Amino acid sequence: MSRYLRFTVNLIPGALQAEDGSHPFVDIDDFVRSAQLAERAKLDAVFFADSQGIPPGGRGFSYLDPLVVLPALARETEHVGLVATASTTYGTPYALARAILSIDHVSHGRAGWNIITTMEPTVARNFGLAAPPDRDERYRRAHEFADVVVQLWDSWKDDVTQRWDLDALDRAPIDHQGEFYSVAGPLQLPRSRQGRPILFQAGGSPRGIDTAAEFADAVFSVGLGEESSRDYRERLNKEARNKRGDSASVLVLPGIFFTIGSTEHEVRRLLDDAEHALDGTDALHRFAGRFGLDPQTLDLDGPVPDEVAVTDETTSIGFAQGGIDLARSNPELTLRRFIVLGGGGHRRVFGTPEAIADDLIGWADRGAVDGYTVFVESLPQSAEHIVPLLQARGVHRRDYTGTTLRDNFAQHTG
Repeated sequence: MSRYLRFTVNLIPGALQAEDGSHPFVDIDDFVRSAQLAERAKLDAVFFADSQGIPPGGRGFSYLDPLVVLPALARETEHVGLVATASTTYGTPYALARAILSIDHVSHGRAGWNIITTMEPTVARNFGLAAPPDRDERYRRAHEFADVVVQLWDSWKDDVTQRWDLDALDRAPIDHQGEFYSVAGPLQLPRSRQGRPILFQAGGSPRGIDTAAEFADAVFSVGLGEESSRDYRERLNKEARNKRGDSASVLVLPGIFFTIGSTEHEVRRLLDDAEHALDGTDALHRFAGRFGLDPQTLDLDGPVPDEVAVTDETTSIGFAQGGIDLARSNPELTLRRFIVLGGGGHRRVFGTPEAIADDLIGWADRGAVDGYTVFVESLPQSAEHIVPLLQARGVHRRDYTGTTLRDNFAQHTG
């Protein structure tokens, strides 16, 4: 492997209420501790998945606005990147360009933006719409939105390290006129230490791949099966080269959960425990909701039902297709084990530290991924048990050698 594995951490709080009665999802100290642990483990970045509404049943994202939290994390960390998810459907390019670039300056070049189009009906109603725009319109808007943001970030040509003569700065309007936006520019802020913030994208549909190929430095993907992840990565980077030239590449960082046992016997017990505890959990409800199924009628000990399929009503094609690929490549799976291993969501790996390290390295060596997005509940075990093994094998940095998020992603092994 010629480069380090890249790692980001999704800071979705794992529990709605702590034992002392506090709520971690509104506790800035909880986010600070997680970000500092990610930095001690020499990970690349922390990021917030986000939604601007609570879905039916209350099972969804509930925490502080990432654009408010990240500046606080910037003052409590020195190296780890800071990435905010923000929707292109419910916002304006100028306001977002200014907010993300402000975080980039506050953090001295460590900010990123995760581009999403937002498909949830509850969010649409929070912004005065009866339903979200259809997928095609959302992605046309996303493409134009991202293009305007990049133009605004590039509307200043001056090196931020120079002392400025405000009357002689090289900055210019962008005078954008498009289908959805009319933006004059220039932005109020100069370029940052890393040139401009890193762009991420989360979306596995053909339109999502098109947007990522045009703009993204990295993608938060769904990677339940190695072969399907490799095919996705190859398709994405082929399209990126078509759009941006032969040197273009996009990092693929699928979401992953770890459940670590010290022995194979303990690993089997942990997997059995997770299967037996599935009934009534968020994982079951998320799976059922993603495929339009009633969780009360599912035969968890039977096969994966035929209704696990992409249809015209599918909201997240990436998650749905990932589940389909997992089911097709493992026809022996019961529905219970399928859901526990991530069917309809992100991959969950049960194993000893050594087996998990082998798994992570193997997927990268065989071209399926560039790294992973670890969920915060897996972060403590990752930092204690997985990172030291990866460092010993030369695929994870022992210290940061750059100062920006762009530097982190570009680092080679020593």
